[in-house]
Amino acid sequence: MELYHVNFKTLGRRPIFEQPEYDDLIRTCLPVILRQHGVICLAWELMPTHVHLLIADFLDYPRSLILQHVKGDTSRAFFRAFPRLREDLRGGHLWERGYYWAEVHSHRQCEATIAYIQANRLRADLPPPVPLQPSAELR
Repeated sequence: MELYHVNFKTLGRRPIFEQPEYDDLIRTCLPVILRQHGVICLAWELMPTHVHLLIADFLDYPRSLILQHVKGDTSRAFFRAFPRLREDLRGGHLWERGYYWAEVHSHRQCEATIAYIQANRLRADLPPPVPLQPSAELR
């Protein structure tokens, strides 16, 4: 098992999730998608232009497949809820191709990464995030 801090951006780094209804939808469906796919996610945060995740991957469930599920399923849920935005977002592309990742090697680094993810909205002068409930995430 490896632990990764993953970040992926909205198409064109547009601040899509500044809109409360768009933000609410992703905040609601992301934990469900993580749970449905059995993703071990220690922390996550949604920003106006990107998402941060701290995830574990395995030889039989690699990071690339996890991100394919997360990005694909959140995008499909988003466009099901807001079909009128398909045209504005190049025919239905919510996320940029690819993602940034950094491996987390130590307990200290893991704690720092969780703190970074949880404080991200505060540093950007945004309202506090909806608290992540780990027990619900890991069910």
